[in-house]
Amino acid sequence: MEITGAIFDFDGTVFDSMHVWKGIRDKFFNRIGLVLSDEDKELFKGLYLRESLILVKERFNFTETYEELFSLFFDYVKELYLEDTCPKNDIIEFLEKLRAKGVKIGIATATGEPAIEAVLKKFDMLHYFSAIYSTYTVGAAKTQPKVYDVVLDALGTDKSTTWVFEDALYAAKTAKANGYNLVGIYDKSEPDTAELEQLADIYIHNYSEIDL
Repeated sequence: MEITGAIFDFDGTVFDSMHVWKGIRDKFFNRIGLVLSDEDKELFKGLYLRESLILVKERFNFTETYEELFSLFFDYVKELYLEDTCPKNDIIEFLEKLRAKGVKIGIATATGEPAIEAVLKKFDMLHYFSAIYSTYTVGAAKTQPKVYDVVLDALGTDKSTTWVFEDALYAAKTAKANGYNLVGIYDKSEPDTAELEQLADIYIHNYSEIDL
């Protein structure tokens, strides 16, 4: 495995944290005192976070700006991360091995950077990562390769020897289709693990399985 750069997803890849996201939007709405009627729930069905918060602002006349609601949401995510998440099995040992080989390491995620940085600090892991970018910061979801490309530029490594680590099939497809080497990571939250295994150059259940 020739590797000079490693770009990790976060939820389900670096941390066992996908359970935090189950029903999180409704939990956040309750937290800010918003109870949705059945009619309202239909309006929010299928919306992404940004669209949901814009609709909250417009429909319910919140005094907070969209940016303030966004910040409140990820403050809540940060609380949940700090209370109820932990690193994936053997990830710290694997990061040590990467660092020992001089591999540059970054994170490309759909979670706001402050929440990630806080929980990485809690587990003394922040120093492993020289670049952390979210899809919100770069302005494109993982249906597009932009977040991976931004992290790649920050790492300064060659794309041909940079590997993306992903547990979600849709994001893995994006990375693979745009020329990245792909390590597929098993996580119980992904229903299409067989397809992810077939797509990936390397597929693992545990980081101890990778021979550098």
